[in-house]
Amino acid sequence: MKTLLPGIRFLTGFTVLYVVLAALAEFDSGTRYGVAIFAAVLLVAVVVERLFGRAWPGVLQRVGLGRPNARALVLAVGIAVLIQAVYPIVTAATGASFALKPGWPWLLVSIFAFHGLAEELVWRGYAFRRLRNGRSFRAAVLASMPLVAATHIPVIASSGVTVGVAAMLVAAVTSLPLAHLYELGRRTVWAAAVVHTAIDSFKLAIVPEDERLTFSLALAGISLTVPLLALIVRRPTLPPSRRQLAVAQPTASPAASPTTSPTTSPTTSPRRRP
Repeated sequence: MKTLLPGIRFLTGFTVLYVVLAALAEFDSGTRYGVAIFAAVLLVAVVVERLFGRAWPGVLQRVGLGRPNARALVLAVGIAVLIQAVYPIVTAATGASFALKPGWPWLLVSIFAFHGLAEELVWRGYAFRRLRNGRSFRAAVLASMPLVAATHIPVIASSGVTVGVAAMLVAAVTSLPLAHLYELGRRTVWAAAVVHTAIDSFKLAIVPEDERLTFSLALAGISLTVPLLALIVRRPTLPPSRRQLAVAQPTASPAASPTTSPTTSPTTSPRRRP
């Protein structure tokens, strides 16, 4: 039972955070109250940390809101700009024209708060961070992919099978570069939130009805490939966790004890008798 307890606690915390995130999103289909959603998710994330026995000091840093690495932010901004190439690409291919929605500056802030910060607090700040403890980077990313993909299943009901499956695939594949940016940014969600916001920034635009499917698939293709450019910059090697140190700690051999030498028995003195 004790071996199952960490997994049960992890899934409980993840479920609580995701339910809060998803429930609040249902009341904000226009993504106008992202700041309030972010505040609510942050509050729940802090409470979950405390309930799991973590102290209050440093809790914001632990959930991913510490000071980021400037290199990670610059890289994230560059990737975010490249993702916006979806608009001229679709325009060149179909002749479609796009326009920004009224009030788009505040909408951008709301998208960053909701899709950027709030979602990254759940995916990277909670799920990936806890799965990373005692695991390699690759193992933690692979373990987080099914969780992130499964939470996008409702997109199938709202946007159809094609767009829904594409959304699930994007969520799973981008787990790799976003986790990379998380660690590159000193275990903070800021850089990952910038890229995540760029992927969801289509909510700023008015997309012609006839080109919605083409646009969605083009955005999915760019979102599957462009964020992988983050892997060009090498992430720092993190110090081993306490679990890894405990596993790697060598066990003392009875033959190497202070009272026993490999070449002598406990009853035999190494000195030559006269």
